[in-house]
Parts: sequence; structure tokens; C-alpha cells
Amino acid sequence: MIFFTQYYGCTHIKSFQSEPNKNTNKYYIGRADTETFQHTVEKILLDYNYHIEEYDNGPTSSYLVTRWKIREPIEYEEENNFKESKTKLIITGMIDNQSFARNNGFSYECFLEVRNFIYDGSTFVPNYTNHQLKEEISTIVNRFIQTFENLN
Repeated sequence: MIFFTQYYGCTHIKSFQSEPNKNTNKYYIGRADTETFQHTVEKILLDYNYHIEEYDNGPTSSYLVTRWKIREPIEYEEENNFKESKTKLIITGMIDNQSFARNNGFSYECFLEVRNFIYDGSTFVPNYTNHQLKEEISTIVNRFIQTFENLN
């Protein structure tokens, strides 16, 4: 039963799309080793002005969380009286326990989750319809995919 639960859980996670144009806020971005996960992910995030706020290593996964990136509303959002937009990225690396190598640590199956909110004048509400954000996320996802493929 435990094997089934773990297997099912990983299968479910792998179903996240790697195609940024789909209506989702979660993406599969590739496979990385320990060093790539820690250093390359940070470099790519900084290239897009996302700064790491939190990093944690657990027994089955590692993750990086960025600070909120604040941006001005686009025309559609302004027309609907939205005052600002903020985005946070979460990169999760699920450890492949079969992959341990003495010098290189573990391999990770990596996922990116996007959290985007717009301020409606009284509260922040989730919103994933911003075309500029979709383009930026598409570029970031593709950069991760290409980088991880080139390093493996």
C-alpha cells in the first residue's frame, strides 16, 4: 500500500504540464542534480528579477520560494480598477531516491509553481490571465527545460 501511494503521488505530480500556454499555474521543468538545483535555479531566477526568499531541504524534496515580484497593472487590469499585480515562484525538486551518487548527491524531478495575485482595491485575488505574465513564465519554463537538458 505504501508503494502504491508513493507511486501514485509521483505519477500525479508528473502530470503537471511543461507547456506554459496551457491554463495552469504548475509546470514540469526537468530533471536536475543537487548542484544544478541549488545554483542554476537561483541564477535563472535572478535573470528574471526573482529573488529567493526561502530555501528548504527535506527528506523527500527541496524547494525554493521567491519574494513577491510587484508589477504595474497591464491595460486590461487598469481598466478593471486593479491597482497592482504580484507574482511569486516556487521551485520544487522531488528527490529520486534511486539516483544517489556519492559525489553528486541526488537527482530531482523539478516543478515550477506560479502564484499571481492582483489587488482589486480591498484585497489581493488570484489571477492568471495576464498575457505579459504568461509570456514571462513561458520564457522561464523554457529556459529551465533547456538548461536542465544541456546539463544532463
